[in-house]
Amino acid sequence: MKSKKGFTLIELLAVIVILAIIALIATPIIIGVIENARKKAFENTAYGVLEGLRLDYTERILTGTTSEEQEFTFPNSGLKLSGEEPAYGSAKIDSKGGISFALADRDKKWCAKKESNSEKVTIEDYTEENCKLDGTGGGEVTPPESFATDSWETIAANVKAGNLSKYKVGDEKEVTLTGEYAGTYMVRIANTSKPSECDRTDFSQTACGFVVEFKDIITKAMMNSSGTNTGGWPASEMYTLVNTTIYNSLPENLKNAIIETDVVSSHGKNNPNNFKSTDKLYLLATKEVWGKEGTSNFINYDSSDNQTRQLDYYKSKGVTTNNYSETNKQYQGSNEYWWLRSAYSNYSDTFYYVNSGGDWGNNGATLMRGVAPAFRIG
Repeated sequence: MKSKKGFTLIELLAVIVILAIIALIATPIIIGVIENARKKAFENTAYGVLEGLRLDYTERILTGTTSEEQEFTFPNSGLKLSGEEPAYGSAKIDSKGGISFALADRDKKWCAKKESNSEKVTIEDYTEENCKLDGTGGGEVTPPESFATDSWETIAANVKAGNLSKYKVGDEKEVTLTGEYAGTYMVRIANTSKPSECDRTDFSQTACGFVVEFKDIITKAMMNSSGTNTGGWPASEMYTLVNTTIYNSLPENLKNAIIETDVVSSHGKNNPNNFKSTDKLYLLATKEVWGKEGTSNFINYDSSDNQTRQLDYYKSKGVTTNNYSETNKQYQGSNEYWWLRSAYSNYSDTFYYVNSGGDWGNNGATLMRGVAPAFRIG
C-alpha cells in the first residue's frame, strides 16, 4: 500500500513566495482600478454639476431673471443634480450663461475645473491653489467647528452654504474693536431662520436669516442731540454713529462678512410713513425683542411692528412684555438701558428702549442710553 505524500516545507515556501509575487504584481493594478473608478465617479459628478448649472440658467431664461450673475457654494448649493453633490466647491453663471466651477472630491485628491469660455471639464490633482474659482473667494468651504472658534471668513462661507449644524441660536463669540471703542465685546447668534414672511417686499430683513447681535453694550449715546424723532432711525445721529464710527471699529474680516440689510423702521408724530434704509449695522425694533404673542402689555405706538418678526433668540427664551429678564444687556459690568431703532409714533421726540430690568419704555431722544447693534452674515 502506497502512503500519501504531502508538500515539503520547501514546496510550501515556494508556493508562498509565488503568491506573494502575484500579490505584489496584482495589488497596484487593483488599487489603480479602484482609483480610476473613483476618479471617473468624481468626473461624472462634475458633469452632473455642469448639467445642473445649465438647467438653472435655462429656468432663469424662462422666468426672465438672467441679468444678474449667479454664484453657488457646495454642499447645499440648491441646484437640481442627478448625482451626488460635491463635498466642497463653488460655481458661477455669468449674465450671458457662461459657466465656471472648481470642485473638490471628499478626500481632496482631485479637483474638477471648468472655465466659462470652455466646454471642457478638467480633472487635476488637488491643491488648495489650483482648486479656486476666480471671483468666488475659493473653491472650498472649510467645515464649521463652532461659532466661538471659527473665523468670520469660515462663518460667512458656511452660512452662505447653509452649513449651520455647528452654529446654534445663543452661541457666543468675542469681537475685538479698535479706535474709540477699543476693547473686547461679546456677540451672539440671535437668529438663523427665514420664514416665508421674510419674502414680503415690505418686510424688514433685520430678523431674517443669520443675525448676530452685540450681547454687550458698546457705549452710551443720544439718539439725537436735537431732541427729535423726525426722520426716524435713518435720520438720527445714532444711525451715523452706528454705521460709521462703530462699524469702522470692527475687525476687517468681520466687516467683509457683514451683508447689507434692508431695514424698515417706525415713524414719529411728524412723519406719516415708515422708513426704509439699507444698513450694515442696525438697532433692534420692539417686536424683534418682545414679539406680540403671549402678552397683554402691548406696545401700541411702534408703527413698524407688522413689518418685522421676533428674533429666534428672544422667542426661544419665551420673551414677552410680561416676561423679559432675558433682554438684559450690560455696560461695564452692570445692567443698562439700551436704545431700539423704533420711534414712538404718538410723539415727535421719543424712541423706545429696553430698561435695565428688560422691560420696554420710551424716552426723549437726548437721553444717554446703551448702544448694542446687530448685523447679518451671509
